[in-house]
Amino acid sequence: MSLKKEINPLEDDHLGWMAATLESVSDMVFIADLEDKLIYANPAALKKFGYTKEELLGKTGEHIMSPSNPKSLRVEMLKATREHPYAWEGEVINITKDGQEYYTHLRTALVRNKRGEPIGMSGISRDITDRKKAQEQLEDYARKLEQANQELREMQEQLVKSEKLAAIGVLAAGLAHEIGNPLASISSLVQLLQRKVLDAKAQESFQSIGTHIQRVSHIIQHVSDFTKHEQMKRMAVDLEPLIRNTLQKICLQNNDKLVEIHTKFESGLPRVSAEASQLAQAFSHIFVNALEAMDKAGKLDVDATKLVKGMVKVSIRDTGRGIPQKYIRKVFEPFFTTKEVGKGAGLGLSVSYGIIKSFGGDIRVESIVGKGTLFEMLLPIYES
Repeated sequence: MSLKKEINPLEDDHLGWMAATLESVSDMVFIADLEDKLIYANPAALKKFGYTKEELLGKTGEHIMSPSNPKSLRVEMLKATREHPYAWEGEVINITKDGQEYYTHLRTALVRNKRGEPIGMSGISRDITDRKKAQEQLEDYARKLEQANQELREMQEQLVKSEKLAAIGVLAAGLAHEIGNPLASISSLVQLLQRKVLDAKAQESFQSIGTHIQRVSHIIQHVSDFTKHEQMKRMAVDLEPLIRNTLQKICLQNNDKLVEIHTKFESGLPRVSAEASQLAQAFSHIFVNALEAMDKAGKLDVDATKLVKGMVKVSIRDTGRGIPQKYIRKVFEPFFTTKEVGKGAGLGLSVSYGIIKSFGGDIRVESIVGKGTLFEMLLPIYES
């Protein structure tokens, strides 16, 4: 027995009221047989799709579903409606007669006769295109808001760093005067005693004192560098010879290492706006850290390329021991170090950070423990 015979609006008043309701609702209502061939579509559905009854009835649901839907959607929908749970609900992209797509929320259910036998399927669909667009706009706003929050957090971190560096700079000026001058006097006195006292043990002690004096002097000098970056005069700097010379100097100081070094400079690499000696110092600290991280052997890659945003990118990658993720955000902070006591003051990378930033550039680091570390520096191209 067909569904068309089972459901006839003219059978009695009850069915007549139901049919009148379906004809008048604004939602799209469909009834199909068990083969998914449409045998009824209310006026709202016909108007939305742009078909007449004669054009639409007899077609399957696939005729009004957009190809943009997942390929498995129709199969899943029919299976859920014909079998347990005998209903399906979800979003579907439909397509009108003239090819316009729109989003709908569809509910389907299995239709049974009075004896409980399956005779067809019903579907009620509502256009949710405007709601979908509003949802997408809201999600887009949320993404932009999260991006803005992330940028704000980064700006706050940079501000905290800048305030720390500024405080270090003020401290450095005092240190240079209050410690530097007495330290120079102590150094002179130690040298004088070395010439007068001939005892071997005393000479050994004087040598040790001299070494510590030099270390303190170097620390004060590094700290003082923070006060000088803004006063540096920028000029056009040719990166390739500067990097090669700096790298050669560092390698000569670490000639006990068996490090394989590869350099790659883009042809016609533009000059950058910087101060040569300070820029060399920034690279020097990074090269030293890379070589120290690789113990006796490893590989060091140095690349320089031009970016489209008026910047040159310098990448320095080593195959050293790497930096734990919990320390990544701290590597550019003054006095932060993972080295043993006496092996480093923790100022090298912070000095490099300050120098690169003072030229209007940027520096970032990525690292995987046991794999190595990558430093990427952005430097502004010099414009005459």
